[in-house]
Amino acid sequence: MRIVHESTETTATIRIEGLRAPVRVLHLTDTHLNLCDERDAAHRELSRGREEKFSLHRKDEQQRPISTSATWVELMRMAAAEKPDLLALTGDIVTFPSHANLDLAAKELAQAGLPWLYTTGNHDWQFSAFKPSNELRREYYPRLAPLHGGAPFMAMRDVGGVRFVAIDDSTYQIDEEQLAFTRTALAAGLPTVLLIHIPISLATLRPQTIATWKAPILIGDPDWNNESRDGWHAGRDGAATLEFVRALAAAPNLAAVLCGHIHFPHADNVSPRAVQYVGKPGYLAGFRRVELLPL
Repeated sequence: MRIVHESTETTATIRIEGLRAPVRVLHLTDTHLNLCDERDAAHRELSRGREEKFSLHRKDEQQRPISTSATWVELMRMAAAEKPDLLALTGDIVTFPSHANLDLAAKELAQAGLPWLYTTGNHDWQFSAFKPSNELRREYYPRLAPLHGGAPFMAMRDVGGVRFVAIDDSTYQIDEEQLAFTRTALAAGLPTVLLIHIPISLATLRPQTIATWKAPILIGDPDWNNESRDGWHAGRDGAATLEFVRALAAAPNLAAVLCGHIHFPHADNVSPRAVQYVGKPGYLAGFRRVELLPL
């Protein structure tokens, strides 16, 4: 399958041999909603300051901070006006799984009236009072139902002859069930776009990631030392995680990987055919318009 890419920080044009009609996608990631009310009273104090942290990065014409909630509404209005065939949400839509955050996220998605596919980010299921773990992630999966619709761990959606696959890698790991699901999805032969939160480690991505975060916080990174991994609650790469990365590199019909997590945009090949597109964070009003076109 021949696949040709052109991209900027806000666009990607992917021409695919055999595709019959265009498919338009709006990719959003890391919007980091930061609302917390009395329903999560136990977490309100620790949640204070999160909004200020993210709002400092974006200001209006009078230099007043723009809240992440206002930016989320703005992005949803833009999406509703553009009417893409799919809204691709690659995690950290919220900074913690408060009822107030999820209410706003669900309300705006419903009003936009668009089909979407979501994969979980590490912040989506984690209140700052708790140590990240796979058990904590599964405990909070039900709260995230307005986003994942009942399939938080892995999901698939076909749109216009393109297969979109969402895999939750928010613990920096892939398990055997997710690996098998990915292989089955790819085996159908359709041009495929993968949604993950944490990017795959690439030689061109590592330096800026380390400069920004003091660690290569990426999946399948061969040189991330164990002490630093422990500090990020990442664990050691399991066999399934490493095989997942190899399977993507070998897949002849993988067209793209959409992801976020590291809060800066990037694009580079994960295989001769597929490009990994890391999105500019949504709290900065970042997005990427992705067009899949016949070649």
